[in-house]
Amino acid sequence: MTRIPYPDPSKQSAVVRATLERAPINIMKMVSHASEPVFTGFGQFSGAFYQPSDLEPLLREVAILRVGYLSKSAYEVYHHEAMGRQIGLTDAQIDAIRAGRPDPVLTPAQQAVMAFADDVVLNVRAGDVTLATVRGFLSDRALVDLILVIGLYMTVSRLLETTGVGLDRAPINTDLTGLSAG
Repeated sequence: MTRIPYPDPSKQSAVVRATLERAPINIMKMVSHASEPVFTGFGQFSGAFYQPSDLEPLLREVAILRVGYLSKSAYEVYHHEAMGRQIGLTDAQIDAIRAGRPDPVLTPAQQAVMAFADDVVLNVRAGDVTLATVRGFLSDRALVDLILVIGLYMTVSRLLETTGVGLDRAPINTDLTGLSAG
């Protein structure tokens, strides 16, 4: 049960209703409480991470999963464990990411991203060693994308948990084109 009810779609703008028809998932229903510019901007910002990027999709999912686990966000974990599997993460890798410890099933780059995500979530400013380690695997462009995706999913997790968004019937798939508002 949500802590804040989902808005009545009949009272929302045509733009919001059209986006919800393309992406009828609970998080989007809850975000539709926001003003239309914020709702649209959120969709565009979050959807951008699923476009071609210097940040590899597997590394993006490692970071998102760590944020979800650290934030104790069941909704986030539910969707992104499935998405991680769809793009190639194994159950053993997902278990290692959940545990948050170095594990030989993770590549050195995946371990560096996991440690970086932990440092950013827990300490806000990543330490010099953690930053230097992840920079050994990522371009500056990919690193900034990584920082932004960590921040986005920290926000998403807090929204989900504070509002009590319930799990959808099935996890989303890797085609997130419908999530982009506007």
